[in-house]
Amino acid sequence: MDEFTLRLAQKGNTQAFERLVTPHEQTLWRVCWHYTHHPEDAADCLQEAMLKAWRAIGQYRGDCAFSSWLYRIAVTVCVDFLRRQKRLPATESADALAEEDGFTPVDASPTPDEAVLRAESTDSIRAAIDSLPADMRTAIILYAIEGQPYETIAEVTRASIGTVKSRIARARQKLAAFLAENGNKSAARSSK
Repeated sequence: MDEFTLRLAQKGNTQAFERLVTPHEQTLWRVCWHYTHHPEDAADCLQEAMLKAWRAIGQYRGDCAFSSWLYRIAVTVCVDFLRRQKRLPATESADALAEEDGFTPVDASPTPDEAVLRAESTDSIRAAIDSLPADMRTAIILYAIEGQPYETIAEVTRASIGTVKSRIARARQKLAAFLAENGNKSAARSSK
């Protein structure tokens, strides 16, 4: 990050602010999407996060990476959004993903059975992530989905690296338990 650009942004220069945040927008949108599961809600959360970052840029002191500071703002906005909605995000079907996000399965010609299993798996994984407490959800999204290192996650969540590792480990355990339980329900349905 260019120190001069940061100082200009902190003095109210919108073009400088734009140069600072533009490289992070796609990643921040994906983080928002992993919380909301709706493109429009993710875009709204990203817009609110950018507005909050603009208003708070003068308070950024460089005690963490700029990207970590932006992640922290985006995660806070998403958690607040979910609290206001008083809901966990609804999961989407594979068809909805195909229409909205251009999602295509790895195998271009799955059998009908494979297609159903994939859709159920995607829905199950999303539901499992959604069931996690916010601190674990943030850690697992940033680590497993966005590929962020422990250090960045520690900065975003304002936790120690040990705490981040612990949250990720506990999140994995909860995800495995959730998916095992969900898998047993699916198996019971298909055997009837």
